[in-house]
Amino acid sequence: MEKMATWEIALRRLEMPVSRFLLVYVGGAAFAGFVVALIAIFLTGGFSDGALFAGFAGAFLLFIMPAMAGLAAASYPILEVNRLGIQIEKEMHMFITRMGILSLGEVGAGTIFDILKQMKDYGELANEVQKIEVLVDKWHTSLPEAARIVGYQSPSALWSDFLDRMAFSIEAGQPIDEFMRAEQDTVAEQYNTIYDMRLESVDTLKEIYVSLVSAGLFALVIAGIHLVLFETGSTDSTPLEIATRIRYLLMAGLLFIAVQFGAYFAFRSTIPDDQTFARDEMETPYRLLFKQSWFGAAAISIFLFLITLSFTLLFWDTLSRSWDKWGLILVAVPFTPILIPAYLQRREEKQVMRRDEAYPDFIRALGGTAQARSAEPSATIKALRGVDFGLLDRSIDRLEKRLSTRIDSDRAWDYFSSDTNSAVISRYNRIYIEGSQSSGEPAATAEMVSKSVTNLLSLRQRRALSSSTMWGVAIGLLISSVTSLNVTISIVIQLGESIASVAGTLTETDIGALSESAGGFALPAMEEAEAVDQNITMFKLVASGLILAQVFAVSLIATRLRGGGATSGLGQSVQLLWIAGITSLFTSLILERATGLFGT
Repeated sequence: MEKMATWEIALRRLEMPVSRFLLVYVGGAAFAGFVVALIAIFLTGGFSDGALFAGFAGAFLLFIMPAMAGLAAASYPILEVNRLGIQIEKEMHMFITRMGILSLGEVGAGTIFDILKQMKDYGELANEVQKIEVLVDKWHTSLPEAARIVGYQSPSALWSDFLDRMAFSIEAGQPIDEFMRAEQDTVAEQYNTIYDMRLESVDTLKEIYVSLVSAGLFALVIAGIHLVLFETGSTDSTPLEIATRIRYLLMAGLLFIAVQFGAYFAFRSTIPDDQTFARDEMETPYRLLFKQSWFGAAAISIFLFLITLSFTLLFWDTLSRSWDKWGLILVAVPFTPILIPAYLQRREEKQVMRRDEAYPDFIRALGGTAQARSAEPSATIKALRGVDFGLLDRSIDRLEKRLSTRIDSDRAWDYFSSDTNSAVISRYNRIYIEGSQSSGEPAATAEMVSKSVTNLLSLRQRRALSSSTMWGVAIGLLISSVTSLNVTISIVIQLGESIASVAGTLTETDIGALSESAGGFALPAMEEAEAVDQNITMFKLVASGLILAQVFAVSLIATRLRGGGATSGLGQSVQLLWIAGITSLFTSLILERATGLFGT
């Protein structure tokens, strides 16, 4: 039975005819986008001259809003299937390791289903297993046939191939324990291949992202120059009139933001998340310190925000003229205290990574010692205390003390997982304990766990290399974006000063007659130069907002690739914001000293 295509799986999961989906969801989304566009046009003056969406802008909005809404609705089922496939595949390592370890005991084809029903903590993979359970238990389908049915419409090719091989193995009469042990290397190799392909896709996405951002910057430069040269108005314009003047800049900015967050969702759908920290409710010294640091950082941030806001409002007239120099720095200041909890979490992430690296040796030694001595758990752990396991040593000592004081063994191992604060160690501990108890072969169990963890760590290292490359690209692209926008600001400032100077000498000149004598080429801003400074200020503000959007999107992308906690991702945002602010300050000062390049 050949696996269904992605779009076929998406349609199957909709549980409705294609015609109904296109009419109700795609058509409905497009119609909603059209209505929203009409409302926006109506509320901003309609299509009349001087309105926000007059002429081409209105027509573009009426086209782009339904198109984007309809495309989003049409692509959502396919994106959801891809997301589910990634979620399934990221659990395959632990799933197949657990199955292989359980098969070390007396596991036959008749009991495999009972093992499958135990898989409750594997996310989307658990849902796939539940479907097999329903087919076997409720519909009395044979296990091989149920596996083929689920695999036929599974979002993951890796999971589908595994189920197909399992079905064939059961029908051929191969002992299920032999099949599960043999699958360890097969699934690991397939997963490594898929993971490498996804990392290559990430590299391709980086190149596309850089190209699209560069194109977006070019559009912003054109929109900024057009704003100063061709848009007129007065200093007492209403907010709607100001928005009308900068509509092309806003449209270019909207496309720029769409590129940023579209890139994030593209990266998100390509690479799975990498959970770093253990998820439990136990309090540890690090977790208490982390919470305290967040409370302190939040209080200081609120205080700095109030001071910064007051300072900005008080000196707005002066700041607005030099917003390109100080704007991003003023935005960065209130968020700077977040760097404290971000630093703590980042440090903890590095320590967790080092604990994970030491874990394969520890679990292999533990299994071998338990197999050789057949002693109680505390004695087994005590025998390993002389061995150096790096950052795991302290947690191992605490584990031995808890076991020696006759604390419940399962509870002691839970405390050990909390001490390490590692998601990998926490989950593989459960697999080892369950497997060694059920099979009575702790050495073989530990060897399989160690091998699986080592493979995961190898994939994590490859991912870290891609993440570091993306971080370098992000910094370089951010600096180039800030520099490009500041160069544009410098150009439009010089153009604005030139227009104001020329307009001042033509107070008694008929601009219309001048335009006719010049073949219709006189700039509109020369006729009404009053709002030039305001247009320049608006361009500075919009540019700052777009840089903030880029900082946030790039941080999300980098955090997705690197893995880790949300707080360290926020810390990256603050770092990038300071980089953007300092770059903006220095480039503005340099360009200010070099105004001779753009005027006399």
